[in-house]
Amino acid sequence: MCVDDSCAWNFKSSAVFKANIFKVRSYNNNHTCGYGERYLTQRQATSGVIASIVKDKYVNPKNVYTGNDIIEDIQKQHGIEVSYMKAGRAKEIAMTMIRGSPSDSYKELPKYFYMLEQTNPGTVTKLHKSEDGCFLYAYVSLNASIKGWEHCRPIMVVDESFLKAAYKGTILTSCTHDGAGKILPLAYAIVDSENNKSWEWFFVQIKGTFGVREGMCIVSDRNESIFNATKTVYPEVPHCIYFHLWQNVKRTFKKHHKQLKDIFFALARAYTIEKFEYHMTEMCKIDPRVQPYLFEVGYERWSRAYSKVKRSMVMTSNIAESINAVNKDARELPVMRLPEYMTNLLQQWNNKNRKSAMETSTELGEKYDKLLRENLIASEQMTVSPATEHLYTVFEGVRRNIVCLEEGICSCGKFQMDELPCLHAWAVLKNQQLKPGQYCSFYYKKDKLLRTYEFPVNPMPDESLWVIPIEVMKDVVLPPKWKRNAVRPRKERLRSALEKESKKAFSCSVCRQGGHNRKTCRNRPK
Repeated sequence: MCVDDSCAWNFKSSAVFKANIFKVRSYNNNHTCGYGERYLTQRQATSGVIASIVKDKYVNPKNVYTGNDIIEDIQKQHGIEVSYMKAGRAKEIAMTMIRGSPSDSYKELPKYFYMLEQTNPGTVTKLHKSEDGCFLYAYVSLNASIKGWEHCRPIMVVDESFLKAAYKGTILTSCTHDGAGKILPLAYAIVDSENNKSWEWFFVQIKGTFGVREGMCIVSDRNESIFNATKTVYPEVPHCIYFHLWQNVKRTFKKHHKQLKDIFFALARAYTIEKFEYHMTEMCKIDPRVQPYLFEVGYERWSRAYSKVKRSMVMTSNIAESINAVNKDARELPVMRLPEYMTNLLQQWNNKNRKSAMETSTELGEKYDKLLRENLIASEQMTVSPATEHLYTVFEGVRRNIVCLEEGICSCGKFQMDELPCLHAWAVLKNQQLKPGQYCSFYYKKDKLLRTYEFPVNPMPDESLWVIPIEVMKDVVLPPKWKRNAVRPRKERLRSALEKESKKAFSCSVCRQGGHNRKTCRNRPK
C-alpha cells in the first residue's frame, strides 16, 4: 500500500507453498496521491531496515562505521535522510544481528568452550560462576600454546586491559618470547575487574596448565594485585617489575626525577654488581633517599645484576601490552565473540610463525642471530691472550675482560646473562676458530623454534555443525551483575608516566633549549 491510504497504488503478493518464492497477485502502478506526501514520508526506512542494509559493515571488529557513516551512505545509496538517533539505533541493531546479544552471549560460552576443546585436544578452558549462576571468570589456553611453552625461555609476561562491551570486565593475558624473539600468547582470562581475587584465580589456572619450570620468572607492570597474587600462587617464582618501578620513583622523588632518570635505567640495565654499585653511588649523590627505597622494593625484582634468573632481555611487559593493542577493537564485542577473535588471531600468528621458522636458514632465530652478528662486528678491534684452553683475557683498548668458554661466562656479565656470546666471547671464538652455536642457549636455536610451533591451532567448524552433549546444553551461564553505565566507554587505557615521557621532546629552533618554541623564546639575540 502507498503511504497515503486514499491512493490507488497497490502491490499484493503471497508465498508459494513449499517454495522460497512469492507470486504477485495484483499490481497497480498508478499513484493518485501527491508527490509531497509520497516522497517526504519515509515510514519504511525504519532502524531495523537500515540495520539489515549496513550490518555487513560490522563483521570485522576493526572496521570503524559510525552513525554519521550510516547517514551518509543511506543518503547516497537510497536518497533517504536519516536522523542521527535513528542511525544510532540502526547501528545497535546491526551489531546485534552480526555479533549477537551481549546478555545472550554468556549462555553460548559453555558450548563454545566444549567445541574449542574438541577441535583442539589438549586445550584448557575454565568457566567460573557465582552461586546464582552469573558469570564471574573464564579462562582459555590453547593446546598449541601449552606445547609451545615447553620450548621457550621460562619467562612469562602478564598484563591486563579493560573491556568496552555492554558489561564491565577486564581481559588478563599471559605470553612469552619464542626462539625468534616473537610473541607467543599463552593464556587469557575474562574477569570482572583486576583485583586480588581475579589475578589469583588466573594464576591458579596458569599454574595448573603450565606448571612451574626451573629458572622461571613472571614479568608485569607495578600492579599491586599481581604482586599479591604471585606471592600466593607462585611463592617460589621471582616476580619482576623492571622499568615500571621508575614511575613510582619519579612520583616519590619529584624534585630530582630528571637527574635520576638516566641513572635509574643504567642501574636496571647493569650486568654486573660492580657496575650496579657504581651507578648507585652516583644516584645517592643526587638524592640519598632513593637507595633505601629501592632496597626495600628488592634489587632482584628490577635489576639485571641481582636477578635470580636469566631474563636480561625482557625488561618490560611490552609484549603483553602489544597483544592488548591488537585486540583493542575486539574488546568491544560480546563476551563469546572475544574468544572467537582470540582463537582466530592465535591461529594466524601460529601459522605465520611456523612458516617463518621453517624458512629460517640460520642456526639461531631471527632476533638472536641479529644480536650475534652485532656482537661479531663489535669484536673486530679486540686482541686475545690465552691463559688455558678455556680461559682467556680479551683486551678492549686499555680495558680487559676475562672469558671462560667452559663455563660460558665473561667478566662483563653479558655472556652468562644473555646466554649468547658477547663481543669478548666472540673475539675468543674467532681467535680459536670455534663456532658460536654451541655457546648459545638452546632456546634460541631453529630446532626449538620449529618445535614451538609443532602443533597448529585447528579451525572451528561452523556453528550449525556443532554437536553438543545434553549436559553442556544444560549448563546455563547468566550475564554478570556488573553492567556498564550508560556512558561512552573509554577507548584507550590511561598512559603511564613513563609512556608519556617517551614522546618526542621538542626544543626552540633559536636557542636550542627545551620547553618552548621560537615564538615564545626569550633568549633571542639582541
